[in-house]
Amino acid sequence: MDSQDAPGQIHVFAQPFPYGFQEVVDDLHLWKHQGVRAEHDTFINFLNSETGDGGVDLIVLGTCQYDLPYWYDALKDAWNRRDADHKFKIVCYVHNAKDMEWDRWIPYWAQRNAIRLLAIGSHVAKAFQDKFAEAADSRDPHLFAADFEHVSVDVHIPVLDIPNLPAKEAPRHLVRAVIQGKFEIERRDYVRIFQELIESLNEDPAAWGYYPLESRTAFEPNHDSPIPPFQLLLVGSQYLGVPDELANVVVIYRDLPYMEFYDLIANSDIVLPAFADNSYYEFRASSTVALATELNVPMLVTNRTRHTYGFIDDDRIVVTRPAAMSEVQALKALRTGDASSFFASDPAGTGMTMGEIPAVRAGVEQMMWNGWVKSKSEWEEWREWLRQQNTQVAERILRDIP
Repeated sequence: MDSQDAPGQIHVFAQPFPYGFQEVVDDLHLWKHQGVRAEHDTFINFLNSETGDGGVDLIVLGTCQYDLPYWYDALKDAWNRRDADHKFKIVCYVHNAKDMEWDRWIPYWAQRNAIRLLAIGSHVAKAFQDKFAEAADSRDPHLFAADFEHVSVDVHIPVLDIPNLPAKEAPRHLVRAVIQGKFEIERRDYVRIFQELIESLNEDPAAWGYYPLESRTAFEPNHDSPIPPFQLLLVGSQYLGVPDELANVVVIYRDLPYMEFYDLIANSDIVLPAFADNSYYEFRASSTVALATELNVPMLVTNRTRHTYGFIDDDRIVVTRPAAMSEVQALKALRTGDASSFFASDPAGTGMTMGEIPAVRAGVEQMMWNGWVKSKSEWEEWREWLRQQNTQVAERILRDIP
């Protein structure tokens, strides 16, 4: 930011956006009135073009992981060109507290009270705060003298106001669920979900809108079903094999341009985070969470997911299943309006059904009562709350500028 042309003007320096994201930028008019876009290699020349009044006073880096090491020497030089009254501050977005090979670039700025981090999830902010506190308490002079203790870490959720989202009728049937992300089994629990979906289709194909498998290699959709056949959409990149039985159930979309990507997910019914390990709960944030909320598509989550991410801990925008109930079981119950098959199950073979466990039964009944369809007004109310949270963070950062 700088005040050369107008107070608070934003200058954006970036390489050409991939996958047609420029169309999204144009639709949102992100910089049409209050900002200027330029090529990324002109950034340092612009930064040094004015080192006194009217110069850049705040630099926001899209990611510490890449941007801070890349610009480090040039930023140090730019800092040293300025007198004490015209120094700038750096703000870095972070999403993964374990991906910290770049942390050696922080001390120079931390010692000058010139850097703060913006995490895109409450758990990521806490992971960084814990990591910095541990480093500050070290007896290694390279760590305790780096002043990690006083690096501020805020939470800011970059949820765009995507225009022209589809108007969905209510009530309606749950037909299309989405798992979004790179097609890597280390990231998403595809294997388990595929297996559970095959088992459920074998047990009750009609509930999913399919014919029994019988002698076929793949379940065939029953287009005369009272509820249209269910589809699981996998949206991402790279390659993923799908079991033959699910050839008509699972649909894969790879490397979509952003407008098609948004349109596909916005027209789905529910999003499954489907995290494969604890990393998305402990130290890194998932883009799926922000994506679903900016497209007004509810996510099927547990209380653990709600509490971890914080900003989605709200019945207005998520569907909460008890942890004892899998995604596939929850989808079937929500799709049919009937959770009796889950209540009758005894997965541990203890002689006690899931419906006999009071808290689990209450959780399922609450999920069914709340339903999975979220109204436009609920989304708007939640979005206004999030906007206020983000505004408060932005105000804190701006107050910190000399």
